[in-house]
Amino acid sequence: MKKLKGFTLLELIVVIAIIGILAAFLVPSFMGYVKNARASRFNANARSVYSAAQLAIVDMNVAQVEVLPNCIYTGSSDGIAHPDGGVGNSFTLLTYLGEDFEGNFLFVTNIDGSGCTYALWSEQTIPASASAQLTIQDVKSSFQNSTPKGCHPLKASS
Repeated sequence: MKKLKGFTLLELIVVIAIIGILAAFLVPSFMGYVKNARASRFNANARSVYSAAQLAIVDMNVAQVEVLPNCIYTGSSDGIAHPDGGVGNSFTLLTYLGEDFEGNFLFVTNIDGSGCTYALWSEQTIPASASAQLTIQDVKSSFQNSTPKGCHPLKASS
């Protein structure tokens, strides 16, 4: 008679229990890494908008086209930055962001309109009322609400 080889039910239960215990430790850790990676991606996109806004503002100033000081500019995937309230010149960031740019942005010009103070980026529309500069904690906690966003430069933590 041939003896059957294999695992006993007890051995299978022990292996499944070990896998369950490992998963209980690793899944929360993995989720933290995913959240940090997503925040980094949003901040990198905000950095791209910030750089593009700086370059566009310099070009606008060289061309002697007025850029409003202390103004909130918003835009979307078309790359056109519109001043809040519709008063003032709109201009494009697409030249600096590239044709493949996607997402929504907001940036704030500095006190004399010669540069950008900070920029925000999101997959959803960012209303001008949400124009506060964010800390890294603000960015991470924004993933808990309906409009997650990244910021560059990040505000120092209080």
